[in-house]
Amino acid sequence: MIRKILISLADKSNLLIRTIITTPFQAITGDITEIWYDNGKKKAYLSVHKDVFGQAVYGWSLMKTMEFKLVKESFEIMVKTVKRLNGKIPNNMLLHQDRGSQYTSYEYVDMALKSNFKLSYSAPGTPTDNPGQESFFGRLKDENRDDFLEIDNFEDLKKFVKKRINYYNNRRLHTSINCQSPLKFTINFFKKLSLSASK
Repeated sequence: MIRKILISLADKSNLLIRTIITTPFQAITGDITEIWYDNGKKKAYLSVHKDVFGQAVYGWSLMKTMEFKLVKESFEIMVKTVKRLNGKIPNNMLLHQDRGSQYTSYEYVDMALKSNFKLSYSAPGTPTDNPGQESFFGRLKDENRDDFLEIDNFEDLKKFVKKRINYYNNRRLHTSINCQSPLKFTINFFKKLSLSASK
């Protein structure tokens, strides 16, 4: 039913491209990618929920299969992180993703709406509708391809991915956010807003 509704809406279901994003916690994107490891003999799936403006990864999950629980875990961690950093899920916060079965399932839609999100979907076959995620996944795999291939078990792969995402969030500098790390930029952004409001 949800997929039929999205088909009837066509490109109107993509609210992200119709919204000017100017702050962190305004829009989050979700996506899944494959990671090959153990000399390309094994495959794992990485789900990520990431802030569009501040670039921070708020939730992620790595599993051996691409079942609903993969995106569910990433989503739940993202919600906890946003609430910890912002105090709550802001009203009308966009949650944008493609039309994969995990994201169009009743469980995901219900979970997102109950958490106060406004859903947005890419048009079919348009990865360019989610460029931030594509860029994040591309760099993660390009920069760590040799390390992934050398890891021979899932537990070590998960530890390595956690280490790389922590590095990305806390230490990697981005030119798009004033050469700061994503979490530092996000925290500083709202500190500046608070200071401006108090003047």
